[in-house]
Amino acid sequence: MTMMRFSSWTKLRAATATMAVAGLLLLPTIPVRAANPRPTSATVPYFRHIFVIVMENHSYNDLMYEHDVPYLHQLAEKYGLATQYYGVSNPSVADRVALLSGTTAGTELPQSQTTGLTQTNLVDQLMRHHLSWGAFYQHSRVSTTQNPYYNYQHGHSTFLRFADIAQNPQRVAHLHPLRQLTTDLATNHVPNFVWIAPNSIGNMEGGYRSPGQFSFQGAGPGGASPADRQLENGGNQFLSTWIPKIMHSKAWHTGSSAIFVAFDETSYDASMPADGFWLSHNTKAPGSPVVPAGTNLSGNPQFLFPGGVDGGGHTLALVITNTPHHVVSATPYNEYSILKTIEAGWHLGYLGHAADPAVHTMAAFFGPPTPRFTPLAISVQTLPGYDTQLNATPIIPSTKPVASSASTAATLHTSTNPYFVQGETHQVGATVTIQENRAGVLDQNLTLTLPTGRGVTFAQHSSPVGSTRISNPSDQGVQFAPSTVSANQVTLPIVTRSAVPSEAILTGLVLNTSQEAAPGPVVATVSTGGTVLGTVTLGSVGKPTADAMPQMMAPVVLSNGQMAFPFIPPARSPKHGHFVIRIEGQYPTAASLDFNQYARFTTTTNVPVVSDQSVQITSQAGKQYWVQSEFHPGQWSNPATFSVSR
Repeated sequence: MTMMRFSSWTKLRAATATMAVAGLLLLPTIPVRAANPRPTSATVPYFRHIFVIVMENHSYNDLMYEHDVPYLHQLAEKYGLATQYYGVSNPSVADRVALLSGTTAGTELPQSQTTGLTQTNLVDQLMRHHLSWGAFYQHSRVSTTQNPYYNYQHGHSTFLRFADIAQNPQRVAHLHPLRQLTTDLATNHVPNFVWIAPNSIGNMEGGYRSPGQFSFQGAGPGGASPADRQLENGGNQFLSTWIPKIMHSKAWHTGSSAIFVAFDETSYDASMPADGFWLSHNTKAPGSPVVPAGTNLSGNPQFLFPGGVDGGGHTLALVITNTPHHVVSATPYNEYSILKTIEAGWHLGYLGHAADPAVHTMAAFFGPPTPRFTPLAISVQTLPGYDTQLNATPIIPSTKPVASSASTAATLHTSTNPYFVQGETHQVGATVTIQENRAGVLDQNLTLTLPTGRGVTFAQHSSPVGSTRISNPSDQGVQFAPSTVSANQVTLPIVTRSAVPSEAILTGLVLNTSQEAAPGPVVATVSTGGTVLGTVTLGSVGKPTADAMPQMMAPVVLSNGQMAFPFIPPARSPKHGHFVIRIEGQYPTAASLDFNQYARFTTTTNVPVVSDQSVQITSQAGKQYWVQSEFHPGQWSNPATFSVSR
């Protein structure tokens, strides 16, 4: 069976499936007529008002599979949701320039010209067609409502990057503090085109050395939580304040109007420095720039771009209309699509890539409602051959995770003690945490080394991730580069030492065992910069005894976008009994056990295999999960921890 991958916006609260379920539900793609270079409104209305709110640096999964943006979820359930929206490029300047001009103008490249741009832009089109416009900026994050400071006139406005705006005082006069929009909405003096710019907390970006600065999940100063939660709450608050203000205005109820809420690019990756590596450069929408190999997009010479399309990754856009109806579209869109939709509605002609027939307008969101999206069906399969290996694996006593610190500089911990079957590859080991007892302990490389000759090796086609948790998100924590894996060693280069004691969290450690693997604990030595910090148990080769409750074995990461969750049934359970599997998850840097994901399905096989997408598990930023099995109601097995690492 081919497991098709597709992103869902709804959280999988409770879903059941059996072996008879054979396929996955996919969102219906609404047919959209490809626009040609001649402007045509098609099903795009002639707008009275358009509002554009550009948010920052969060992936689709990050936004839709977590609990920190409830208002955004409400909007997604009621209005238009683009499930295949991609940033044109990285970084943000290129995305915003693309939305206003149909080209990045090369602003994605280091040392490129990002001001004084001479490209024809949307403002030129609007003024040529006698349409009013205004850009409204929230005060800086370092100021307050009572004492605001606005820095949009110092290069922070995308509009001022265009020479014919920045050098024209009459056009510069169209840039206002956001408070002016409150007055305009109240007096019904709202421009036709409204650009709304939250500050760096309201747009979820954060800022260097500011509270809640980092919008990525995992490594880097502050990690994912509480910093990312603060940013997501800030963005949720901004949207829940300003979108109702617009909707309650007279302008919103006069003629056809729309609000576009779009995230410019995806999240930062846990395994990358904070200075410019995004979770993904992928795109399915056309027009993203191609960047040569070796380009320093990050500002860090240790991490050069490998070359190819520099897309902005899979993120999210909402289209809110004043004739509310729910539309979900899986058509690939990006910033050029928003520009093209605006141009089509107002018959402006098309700029740059907006004229590309492969760039679709977002006309689908102004058409008839689509069926509400339902979660992907969970198709349960089994892993051939595993049971044979399980039967041949010896029984060992139940053991607890063990960590032993050899230095006073750091304290080692490990999560659970997974059980490895003999003769299986890509079994997920324990999560390892290393608490620095002083700043800067982790230096140069952090390594985990397995002894040779025991029949256990690291899976070389895996990607362990180093994440960081510190108490104050504004402080500098340790930062890791992408890991390298050999048969007996995992290495995580350290690119930034901590300025305060940090807790490093290593997830995605995946192991292979031979048929002759020695039963008992799998012990790894942890070192940094040549100093041994201690040893940790990554799991044990062998199987436990299952009495009244099932016993989980180590989950298995499969190469085809699937996971296996094997367990040992209770001794007295029927041969084809029905078991329940539940999966919970959170980012490793979360401040508490605040589970933000919950999946549940039934199975008649003790080696159930499901697709990542159907149970909404992701490899993003070392996200950690717990899986349990149940036969008798309320009698759950001990959890096995895992991360998706390929």
